Amino acid sequence: MENKSGTITGLGGLELFWQAWLPHAPRAFVVIVHGFGEHSGRYGNVVDTLVPRSIGVYALDHRGHGRSQGLQGHVASFTDYVEDVHSFFTAVVRPAAGDKPVFLLGHSMGSIIAMNYVAAYSEGLKGYILSGTGALSPVSGGKVLQRITAFLSGIAPRARIKFPLAPEFISRDPEVVAAYKADPLVHNKISFRLAQGMNESLATGAKAIAAVQLPVLIQCGSEDESFAGQQQLFDSLESKDKTLKIYQGFKHEVYNELLSDRQRALEDLAAWLEQQLNK
Repeated sequence: MENKSGTITGLGGLELFWQAWLPHAPRAFVVIVHGFGEHSGRYGNVVDTLVPRSIGVYALDHRGHGRSQGLQGHVASFTDYVEDVHSFFTAVVRPAAGDKPVFLLGHSMGSIIAMNYVAAYSEGLKGYILSGTGALSPVSGGKVLQRITAFLSGIAPRARIKFPLAPEFISRDPEVVAAYKADPLVHNKISFRLAQGMNESLATGAKAIAAVQLPVLIQCGSEDESFAGQQQLFDSLESKDKTLKIYQGFKHEVYNELLSDRQRALEDLAAWLEQQLNK
């Protein structure tokens, strides 16, 4: 396996870090779109599952995340994330992939980015995967709280508060949680502008992907505290090739759950990709 890395220039001239894990002769590629507060380096379990199957993995650190530039936990417009992914896809992934199939895998906030991305740029993809996702987010609160967030986004867009969920929401595996807490590239700061953008883009993204005809796999834990409405999201999709996996007892990061459990989610991911490649 070859591990490559580099940077691209995102909107506004920010330098954005990316990395890739490549087998000797890749058959296909998966582009990971990571979640809020984390970074591209937290997907080792996915890499270790896919690369031995000759599927290469690419991942970008979002602006304000990981090793990319930008104020931690802030974005001027949520669409900046979508356009950054498109720049990454256009400048790095597609030239390397050539005519090989490319899939998008969006986790958590990355699933919201992925929803809006596939709605705008589906022509470059073979299919997509949404992990730790749903049509709704309990974290955003009710309409009153959302109006307050929108108001504060207007007057103090860069002001940041602590993300409302404790790290234990990600997994039942104490080692995963401990590593998450100790990771210097993980943060829990979210700006009012990003919070508002996430709320709005979840609603628009979930609506926009309904008509997308790409094959889709959705993988979620039944005990995920950060998203809800998984069945609602799935039922709204018009794609004739759609699969929903809700894992009983799993928390937010299905690929980082307890060892025996995470293997189920990872094997389901690999099997779905194999199915798509054999069509």
